[in-house]
Amino acid sequence: MVGDDSRLGALWEEGLRYAFIGVGHVGNALPRRHAFGTAKAKGFQVVRVVHPQSTVASSVDIGEGPTVMAGAVINAASRLGDDVIVNSGAIVEHDCVIGDHAHIATGSRLASGVHVGDGALVGVGASVRQLIRIGRNAIVGAGAAVVSDVPDDTVVVGVPARVLKRVGE
Repeated sequence: MVGDDSRLGALWEEGLRYAFIGVGHVGNALPRRHAFGTAKAKGFQVVRVVHPQSTVASSVDIGEGPTVMAGAVINAASRLGDDVIVNSGAIVEHDCVIGDHAHIATGSRLASGVHVGDGALVGVGASVRQLIRIGRNAIVGAGAAVVSDVPDDTVVVGVPARVLKRVGE
């Protein structure tokens, strides 16, 4: 679609029933969450886009409208919520749970059993130790090494990752 949300009604009337959310997520999931919610409210089905050069285990539970890019690996018994991005070369190991509207950025690595909250961002090249919880709307900075849980609405950076600030400060 070329244009903004105001065109959705006309597109529906023309018979279009599927939507793709092309809005990215760089530390603020609200624009992407809004686009997803608006499309759903108008009756559109948000399509799943999984690059053919990604690897997704057959036991992965996938929500509506995710984007999985080339080279991404999502291993057994993981769960992706609605409208998730797993970017190029990211690794999501077994038994991870990725919340709605979360973004796992390029080259990041989640060890087994990691839980990423709704709207969170795991930055490029970050590594997250097994069984860690990343809070809702949290941001893990590029290259961070997360070895302890990250609270909701918090930005963490560094090796090992430490709290930098609250989201929005």
